[in-house]
Amino acid sequence: MLGVGGATALAGCDGFLGGGTEQTDRDGDDDSGGTDAADAAENPSSRTVSGSYTSVAGSDANSLNWLYVNDTASGAYIDLTLDSAWAVDNDQNVFPLWAEPSTEDGQTYRITLRDNLQWGGGYGQMTAEDWVYMITNVFQGEDNWAGYTNAGDWFRQGEPIPVAQVDTLTFEIRLPEVDPTFPLKPIMWGQLCLPKGILEKYVPDKDAEGLRQDEEINTLQYTGNLGPYTYEEWERESQYVTVRNDDYYLRDVDELGEQWDNVPYFESYTVQVIPEESSRLNALRNGEVTIAGIPPRNAQGFQENEDIDVYVQPQPFVQALKYNMRANGWELFREIPVRQAFACAIDKTTLAENLYRGFADPAYTMQPRFSKWYAEEEIQEYTFGTGDLQGSEPARTRMEQGIEGTEYEYDGETLLNPDGDPVTLSLYASSASNTNQTLAELVGQQVESNLGISIGIETIPGNTFQQQYASNSPPEGENVSWSSGTFNGGPRDVSVSQEPWDMSVVLGFNTYPRTPSSSVTFFRERGNANYTGYVPESNIPELYAEASRTVDETERRELFGQVFRQIAREQPFGFLLMESDITGAQDPLVGPSDTFASGWDYQRYYFDR
Repeated sequence: MLGVGGATALAGCDGFLGGGTEQTDRDGDDDSGGTDAADAAENPSSRTVSGSYTSVAGSDANSLNWLYVNDTASGAYIDLTLDSAWAVDNDQNVFPLWAEPSTEDGQTYRITLRDNLQWGGGYGQMTAEDWVYMITNVFQGEDNWAGYTNAGDWFRQGEPIPVAQVDTLTFEIRLPEVDPTFPLKPIMWGQLCLPKGILEKYVPDKDAEGLRQDEEINTLQYTGNLGPYTYEEWERESQYVTVRNDDYYLRDVDELGEQWDNVPYFESYTVQVIPEESSRLNALRNGEVTIAGIPPRNAQGFQENEDIDVYVQPQPFVQALKYNMRANGWELFREIPVRQAFACAIDKTTLAENLYRGFADPAYTMQPRFSKWYAEEEIQEYTFGTGDLQGSEPARTRMEQGIEGTEYEYDGETLLNPDGDPVTLSLYASSASNTNQTLAELVGQQVESNLGISIGIETIPGNTFQQQYASNSPPEGENVSWSSGTFNGGPRDVSVSQEPWDMSVVLGFNTYPRTPSSSVTFFRERGNANYTGYVPESNIPELYAEASRTVDETERRELFGQVFRQIAREQPFGFLLMESDITGAQDPLVGPSDTFASGWDYQRYYFDR
């Protein structure tokens, strides 16, 4: 759900956590010179188990306890040792991993588990009982006692979604309304599970701290044969090491085809944490790592390197200027005209063409242009940051509207606060990405020039920003009427982060191009990813809900058009760019492709020596 700028380049992570690394140029041409996974599948006999796959990350993960993470780096680590319910392939078809969904009416979904799934730690076979116990007692636990990050996914209109066991390997999810795209949503796509034997130690007493600190969970001792790799060690801020799982369940599934017979095809999979961007690129250039992300300014140089295959792919994360609307942020960010003013102050076209060298498009709302749900006509009135809606005049006009009735005022070109002092705001960028830092600097310069507001740039590792700035909770001893987990601990006037902040470009937000309604979590006051404290002034959540349950695609498109129009108007965060992912891989690696879904089948990547 949250992508960390410059944090990770891990092929094969599921789209829910956004860990994919390679992503397509906008005209769809493939000029990378790389080998497509489909071509490789035609010659399965060339697949042999050999070598070590090494990826590189600019920032370490936060935790291996997936109940409490929602970021790309942590998800990528965990996903190496645990598959998930199912994947989604390049053609948007469900690819069963642990389970397969089926439905007759689009409302009741039957989930059938494979019969060869085994937990580690002596917990036996994975069964439907494990899933139902976990969903009903943890995901849907009273007042989210466990603090599960994505608890909101398992409720509709404030009520828990009914879940019931059918038999040993089957359970049903009974949605309150028809949802034709349910299998493509992260509620089950990419969903992980824990054995009942672990959870029942904490459920009766609602021992959230015990669950958070459980050693078996935090060292992945329960993963058994459920993922392609097995956890070996994690040296914090240095490396994360997994080794090939000799008991991996997918090798026993005959109908998958010959290319899956001996997956995975690497002896080990290691993530090296290298904070400095130049060092990561040198490691790729020198053959010290298998794969790494490439900044736009370095893309051409690597494309000319015969030893490196470069993949350019569309990706789902929107780069935006996030505003802290909680009590420890700037109070004026709660005003729509103020947020619109910031969007007008920034020249998105220049950012896309110069800083990103054409590997990005201006963004205006919560959907990329390559999505079939993109609603260009609906947002024409709100294309802030381009054309007539960019520059000092449109920005200052909206800021004047925003400060009307307050004690803020302009003294010439400078905005003064109620004490008569110039307004100064903080802006955080990722220390792992030079591009992200330059983006912050350019944004800051344009805001200062067009709005008369001084901007102080701070750089910070992505995991530190999540822990100290995005995560929030009420003061100790103070109760709140609701909590949606780590990233939204309650009402914005009460639940605040450990450290104050005003703006950030550290994290990207997943737009969910296949199932846009999944992004509602950013726009509900109680959304589990709403760490900024945004409270919608229009009916955005209701429109999302209506679109989600609408079967007719034309009607659904119209509803999403209304959603994206309201989001473009309200600017819950300042939409900046939709970047393409640029990834370099050593030439012998076979598997990645220039497609949005590249990585869904990373288990069958291999080295062609």
